[in-house]
Amino acid sequence: MDPHHLSLLVGYSTALCGWLVAARFLRSLWPSRPAPTFAHPWWEVGFALLACVAIVRLGQGYVHGYKLAGPKSLHELVEAVNQVVIFAPMFLLLLLRRQGLSTAWLPTSRIGLRLLVGMCLALLAILAFTLTLPGSDNWLTVVPRVYRLDNLPYAVQVFCEDLAIAILFVRFQAALGSRLSIVLVAVLFAGAHLPTLIALGVPLRQTLFLFLDAGLGVLALLVLRRGQDIWWFWCVHFAMDMMQFDALPAPG
Repeated sequence: MDPHHLSLLVGYSTALCGWLVAARFLRSLWPSRPAPTFAHPWWEVGFALLACVAIVRLGQGYVHGYKLAGPKSLHELVEAVNQVVIFAPMFLLLLLRRQGLSTAWLPTSRIGLRLLVGMCLALLAILAFTLTLPGSDNWLTVVPRVYRLDNLPYAVQVFCEDLAIAILFVRFQAALGSRLSIVLVAVLFAGAHLPTLIALGVPLRQTLFLFLDAGLGVLALLVLRRGQDIWWFWCVHFAMDMMQFDALPAPG
């Protein structure tokens, strides 16, 4: 395992363990709840997979230049909107199927507190990452880089990814059960990055790291299915994604 992925594993593990501890003290925030069910779960799996295919196609179009454009002063906002457009099939799925936000792991109560817990865990995960990655800048230097306006499009993209993962997992879980669904969804979303990486000319050796990403996905889903809440995890996921850009000193 390369140093970056090892530090990612440490960062995610720290945050996930931290959430398990927080959930014990905040039981009313994350009570035990039955998993969502559907009258025809395989139909819902099929619709969700079609939405995923549409997302991949829209993402490939974005890579090839088919995207919204705007003035430079609004670059971050326009790019954030582009991410919403790419993931629009998942939002439309909930709307057209008339399914509630609980089927996307988006609880509507005390969202601010959920995000606050997520931010605390994200800061803890960044600390764990910077302490374990050789050559990383220190935590106090890295944190301001993560939470700057330039990263708004990435924050929106990560939220949409988490939403899509939750929607797909909930439906697979209803059809197949939890264990198989965890592995299947983690592999599907790691593999979904492959067409874009190939289009960008990423070397084969780097695409093999998708297997490690799938492993991290399994670890995350094992915890996420307990709380059925992506609000807090979005904060952690975004912070860890930014480590590929913001942890190491800029060259030169």
